[in-house]
Amino acid sequence: MFGFVINKLKNRKWLNLCLLMGVALFIALFVCHPMFEKGAGNQILDRLFTDHATQQNEFPAQMSREGTYAVADYPDSQSVLDKLSGYEKKWTEYVDINKVSSQQLITLSGGRADTEFGGLNHYFTIGYLPGLSEYADVVKSQTDTATFECSISEKTMDHYGLVAGEKIYLHVPDGSGKKEISFVISQICSEKDINDPYWAKTLSDMGDVIFVSQDVFDEMMQYYSEDNISYSDFLMLDYRQINTENASLYDGYMEQFKDADKLYNDNIRDTLERFFTQQKTIKLMLWALELPCLVLLILFIRMISAQILSLEENDILVLRSRGATKLQVFILYLQQSGIIAFAGCVLGIVLGYIMCRAAASTDGFLRFTAKDIGTYRFVWQMLVYAVAAAVIMVLFITVPVWKKSKDAISEHSRGRISKKKPLWEKCFIDVILLALSAYLLYNYNKQKSTLAISVLENRSIDPVMILDNSLFIFAAALLCVRLTGLIILLVDRLFKKRFSPAMYASFLQLKRTRYNQGFLAVFLIMTVAGGIFDANMARTMNSNMEKRIVYNVGCDAIYNEDFRLRIQKNKDGSVSWMYDEPDFGKYESLKNEGICDGVTRVLEDERVDISAGSGSISDAYLMAINTKEFGETAKLQSDQNDDINDAHWFNYLNELAKEPDGVIISSNLAKDLGLKVGDSLNYSRYVPEAVDDDQIYASENAKVCAIVKGFPGYERYTYETDAEGNVTEQEKYLIVANYATVVEKFGMTPYSVWMNLSKGKTVDDIYKNLTSAQQLIDENKNSATVQITNGMFTLSFILSLIVCSVGFLLYWVMTLKQRELQFGIYRAMGMRMREVKAMLLNEQIFLSFLPLLAGAGIGITATAMFVRLISIIYLPQKHNIGVNVYIYQSDMLELAGVLFVAVAVCYVVISRLLKSMKIAQALRLGEDS
Repeated sequence: MFGFVINKLKNRKWLNLCLLMGVALFIALFVCHPMFEKGAGNQILDRLFTDHATQQNEFPAQMSREGTYAVADYPDSQSVLDKLSGYEKKWTEYVDINKVSSQQLITLSGGRADTEFGGLNHYFTIGYLPGLSEYADVVKSQTDTATFECSISEKTMDHYGLVAGEKIYLHVPDGSGKKEISFVISQICSEKDINDPYWAKTLSDMGDVIFVSQDVFDEMMQYYSEDNISYSDFLMLDYRQINTENASLYDGYMEQFKDADKLYNDNIRDTLERFFTQQKTIKLMLWALELPCLVLLILFIRMISAQILSLEENDILVLRSRGATKLQVFILYLQQSGIIAFAGCVLGIVLGYIMCRAAASTDGFLRFTAKDIGTYRFVWQMLVYAVAAAVIMVLFITVPVWKKSKDAISEHSRGRISKKKPLWEKCFIDVILLALSAYLLYNYNKQKSTLAISVLENRSIDPVMILDNSLFIFAAALLCVRLTGLIILLVDRLFKKRFSPAMYASFLQLKRTRYNQGFLAVFLIMTVAGGIFDANMARTMNSNMEKRIVYNVGCDAIYNEDFRLRIQKNKDGSVSWMYDEPDFGKYESLKNEGICDGVTRVLEDERVDISAGSGSISDAYLMAINTKEFGETAKLQSDQNDDINDAHWFNYLNELAKEPDGVIISSNLAKDLGLKVGDSLNYSRYVPEAVDDDQIYASENAKVCAIVKGFPGYERYTYETDAEGNVTEQEKYLIVANYATVVEKFGMTPYSVWMNLSKGKTVDDIYKNLTSAQQLIDENKNSATVQITNGMFTLSFILSLIVCSVGFLLYWVMTLKQRELQFGIYRAMGMRMREVKAMLLNEQIFLSFLPLLAGAGIGITATAMFVRLISIIYLPQKHNIGVNVYIYQSDMLELAGVLFVAVAVCYVVISRLLKSMKIAQALRLGEDS
């Protein structure tokens, strides 16, 4: 039996090889899913932890416990530290992650204190920090053996005006009253590396703590009548060891820690919760993006398997006529499909691994790179998916054999051509699906703002929103098949009497087989339309993201300088402050070195109050610029359809340059305060937050000299997230003033340095810690969501080209083989070869060219209808630049070129087959059949 099956496969080896290719591609795409899902999940986790560290300015994976212990139970510092170490050991028994660092701090409540050089009634806390000597540098030191030595931070020194060697007289309770203890400031410390994981709490965060040695701390405990000793314990873990496999387990353990110990806390669970939400989105996106491609491959496999089954109808008839049961015939074909599925399974796993790695390496549509894709590795779930896909393929290929073996004799007796109208055409399924797709599109468009907010809140997306375009393409393909059939009947009725014999035979064949040939038309339309939509969707997403980033940055690169804030407490209780400006000359030298074409200071402040008449606005965005330098350096990304502003933005800079006290304001600010060019307003600024949270220190009157809708670096819309994770949209108001005026009126405050790089220069030629548009674009391209989308759209486009070309060529070659007897009869009746070719060309026009053109039209229509809607997933924020649809001519030419080659090759092959066809053999074939 097995040898018989192998011989059957060899007899139609080319068809079976094509079937094997389809099965292997199907399984490969199937096994891509778990590898892509796990790899993208690990990439998201790493990104979330990194973003948390950047945004919250803390180590992203730390467990902590803060509270107090009774001195009666823990009489010395070591017993407290041992207890804290016990907690750390217990945590890491369950959350099995390597320890990066640990910070333990114990304190006594301290008391009021006077200082040697006139400071009165200060409050200090006594603390012991075991890692102080290891992780802190001594800025200044002075010893005094006559009193207890202590260390303070630079912040404490600056705040109280203390110096090394100064004495602190601390008044502490000793049970019978107050007792004075003298400390001498022996060391003033600062962090060696403030970015070291050890500094969960920095010296500045620890407040007015005077640090002592462990021995002094134990001695201090004897002086106090305090019942409790305070502690804080921070354990930093290696977040790189948290992955998709253990994230859920560790999250469960940490939830149990919190339930069992109310003093326990961590910053890991919030990150994991965001990860679980995004992981659901990734899963849905993967299935939504894979499903159309899987359907396309199923159509391809169905087309080939149907051709094979059609050619083997006589074989089934012979087997049944010689006594084989339906079950025996079914088992025979089950073995045949099992062999193909097994081979496809082996090839599919390897191919799937390669495809996933290739898709993950993309940083744009059809752009493969050599970037690090270490998170995308082989996972054992790929084997399970491969087996499941192989079983699906076996059933999909074999099940039709059961019906064919059951009806083999009756079907043979009444012919092979089915004239029965398909069920979908009878019930107008195409129209119903098209109406459903339009209804879904209408509803989703009405909910755009709600959908955008849900994306920003990291809630799961609705996969139907992505699949609706595939539904539209499928329904439109069915509708085109219906219309093509009607066109064939109409042309035949109008010109039937004028047709030549060859053309008459061609239309007769079209009318008889139009229901059977509809499958090819649907396949071609879906392939072409899907390929066009995938290309346009990817191009639109990438281009809009890049343009928004370029607009938001406003120039090639930005460097945020470090300004030192000096704060001094005056004797009258007031506070004086000033910033030390770094050397700006080093940036101006970049122009002389040919690295930059333009460099400028841009002072920015997002805590500005503006008032005009009876109206006022808080938290406006101030930019102070040098108009000439800014014009040479900044760039304003324009909208695709028209410029954002009514005139070129240089005109507004010129107006500002004429008015030293003038300002440029945003259109929304002008609207809300009822301002127009020439009106006056007043703007106020606050002291630095380190000095006071809510104190205005200066105001300035200004004249409105220009009103703009867009300006380099100005984003009109911002989004804020509350404690519950709800996102609200807010508008930002812009006011642009002259730099010299702002510095004169408000004093020197921090600014950023904007740069316009010379041609061929990159940020690597300047500093490593610059913010550049290109860096942000690269980071965005490497985000998991964008990477998955680019990867899947690239794979879908390439598979569409392969499947369409092979399927088209194979279908027509096999059709020609099946009609060999018919063509032999035509030739025997006197039809010339030129007329046979004309007949086939006419059939290709209606069955191939029209579907290909329809596919192109449907793809472009789907692009216009759905691209902006689906872009909400990737571009949910409102922006000064709207979402524009991008159609790259190169993509359309690539698709058209491949299809043209496929059609040309098909026609050449058909011509060669016709020339090699012998009439006598064809007629003898008819007699034998």
